[in-house]
Amino acid sequence: MSKTNATTGDARRDAVLDVSELTKIYPDGTLAVDGISFDVQAGDFCVIIGPSGCGKSTTLHSLVGTIEATDGTITLDGADITDAPTYERDIGLVFQDFQLFPHLSVAENAAYGLERIGAEDDEIEERVDDVLEMMNLADLADRQPTELSAGQKQRVALSRSLVLEPTLLLLDEPLGDMDYKLQKQMERELLRIHHELDITFVYVTHDQVQAMRLADQIVVMNDGQIEQSGSVDEVYNSPATAFVSTFVGDSNTFYGTITDIYDDGALVTLDTVFGEFRASTSNLYSSPADLRGEEIPFAVRPQSVTLGDGKPNTLDCTVMDVLHNPGSGSQVILEATGRDGLAKEVQAKTRDSGVDVAGETTVSWDPADTILLEKTSVVDGIDLSEDILGE
Repeated sequence: MSKTNATTGDARRDAVLDVSELTKIYPDGTLAVDGISFDVQAGDFCVIIGPSGCGKSTTLHSLVGTIEATDGTITLDGADITDAPTYERDIGLVFQDFQLFPHLSVAENAAYGLERIGAEDDEIEERVDDVLEMMNLADLADRQPTELSAGQKQRVALSRSLVLEPTLLLLDEPLGDMDYKLQKQMERELLRIHHELDITFVYVTHDQVQAMRLADQIVVMNDGQIEQSGSVDEVYNSPATAFVSTFVGDSNTFYGTITDIYDDGALVTLDTVFGEFRASTSNLYSSPADLRGEEIPFAVRPQSVTLGDGKPNTLDCTVMDVLHNPGSGSQVILEATGRDGLAKEVQAKTRDSGVDVAGETTVSWDPADTILLEKTSVVDGIDLSEDILGE
């Protein structure tokens, strides 16, 4: 399986945004962003995700220029904007708290940026009318922000940025304070706007599920560094590190030592405290022979784990809980016990509604569904059990 770059997906086509070795150190010495590099292709919807404090918002504000980068370069549409003032960057920014002007009407809020750059009155009127029509706000043009719902306020905030026709639109957790139903509605709105205008989006969120619904490209950050950048499929099905496999979607993650290699390197055996398992090597970036005798993490997604012993890799477990999800089957929480009494939670998906809690069962999965992970994290000193799995 050919890869371009284990952590940055560095297959550069026509990137509209190119971030190279971006670093931000605050005056108190805090290293918030640690030499990150990634690019975003023209017209893509890029989502930056990561735990709180990982540096994603600092990265976003470095792009727009509200935070000054300590080192590195930011290139937008071929121009170096690293030291350019915010108003010269051709970038729009939408905040979580909207930041509308309460004394201005919807139309006046939308027109604000055009007035600041000295656009002609006729152009302002035409562009504001067009953007409010597109955002389904034309009937609300004369209303004040206090008269609007949260969803309407968010659309006004988007209008204020979009009316400037920026090359890049940055969105800082814009749906974070909305309830679930309104979030889903606004997600559809964002996708519609993105498709209609073909503007490049960079969107920051801590919501992994939302990221997978919206993104063409996901950038996963951790402790100021990039763990992986790639398509939703790449990040979910071929995670570069154990951190990515656990942060993006549910995952059963183990440690195992590669003891044997089969079928010209296509399969390996992993010895763990829970037994021996076979794994495909299609996810590996290096030769399996180089990893013989090495202890490495590996992961299996819950939907690949089935109840029963019908597949090559088997594990005896006790059912601890069953979470029923109408229309999508059940999530089964199990516990496996290994050597020296080590207990581990395991998750499986099933359509069987008759699973007995506290019952004994065997789960199994295919070697092809075992994702070998050569790194725990790109961050030095990260421990899988304590820092990622919380064991």
